[in-house]
Amino acid sequence: MKKVFAFVLILVVSVQCKKDDFMSLTHIAPIVGEWRIIAYTDTDGKTTVPDTTVQGRSLLIEIRTDGVIVDGYGRLGCCPPSKYFFRDREFIPQPTAPIEPSICPFILCGSCPEVRIYMPVPDTLLVKNCWGGTSTYVREK
Repeated sequence: MKKVFAFVLILVVSVQCKKDDFMSLTHIAPIVGEWRIIAYTDTDGKTTVPDTTVQGRSLLIEIRTDGVIVDGYGRLGCCPPSKYFFRDREFIPQPTAPIEPSICPFILCGSCPEVRIYMPVPDTLLVKNCWGGTSTYVREK
């Protein structure tokens, strides 16, 4: 009887551990989806507005449910950070689906170790990098 109880206890504990890992990214649900960049503000306050008449998916990013951020073509960006913060909670991408290889294999990376994501109003994201620049995105409909 003790062996059966121990087996059931170990089974329950191992299932609970897996559930905690999966639930660790539920707080990013509001930002999951496709986003289009509309502006970039540099550290000196200068704002650059990209040419939005460009067709295609080059101005898009997609935040996946597993926390991975890819471009509009499903490729990982050049030199991505290892962790992100949203609503002051850290999340580390945990790929659960294939990622297209990036198009920048020969770039010497000096990436930010972390990036902060803010949602000041619904359907608008501010993504602040470690150098002080901020990208503004709107949700793609």
